Amino acid sequence: MRSHGRAHSRNAVVPLRLPQPLPVRTRSSVGPRSFTRFPVEEEAIGPSVLALVEEAAAKGPPRPAVLGLGPEHVEQYDLLPLLRAKADVHRFVAAVAGQEGLEAVGLVGTLGVRFGGRRNKPQAALVVFFEWSDGRWWSAVRPLHERKLRDDWPALIRTAEEGHPRPGGLGGWWSRARFEGLRLQAANVAQGGAQMVH
Repeated sequence: MRSHGRAHSRNAVVPLRLPQPLPVRTRSSVGPRSFTRFPVEEEAIGPSVLALVEEAAAKGPPRPAVLGLGPEHVEQYDLLPLLRAKADVHRFVAAVAGQEGLEAVGLVGTLGVRFGGRRNKPQAALVVFFEWSDGRWWSAVRPLHERKLRDDWPALIRTAEEGHPRPGGLGGWWSRARFEGLRLQAANVAQGGAQMVH
């Protein structure tokens, strides 16, 4: 897939073309990168975003989103419509990673996590996962109890550099983008600066 440019809008509605007959509509935004929220130092990005997600969780479980971090900008894509449509989320995130000019791609928000193995039922948890183009990653998972944080349940933080195995279902986006030639394709559409993403 090729990129036809990127519409810079704060809250665009993005119809996403998928193999199924009806498109999935999702929201996206592109804005300047705040270096207090998304620091330059790679080792500080995960902890900073985790603090933002935990702060948002005080008001209720934050929606899952994909973040693309460029040197001067941040892209955000609402993931909930794709999850509800049972779309290939991994392929979508890989297409985000395939865009030029991104340094890291992240998956953040409330997701179902199988604690203790695949046989267990998914439990709601805050997830912050970032991957860089060279395959390094940073992960934090914090369980929720009745949609709320508990002080006695801290985040479980893991990194590739510490030798941990990558969490199942997360990451591998950059290599998939390179292997399949994936790149998010956005073009302006007439309705209010929305983007069409294929």
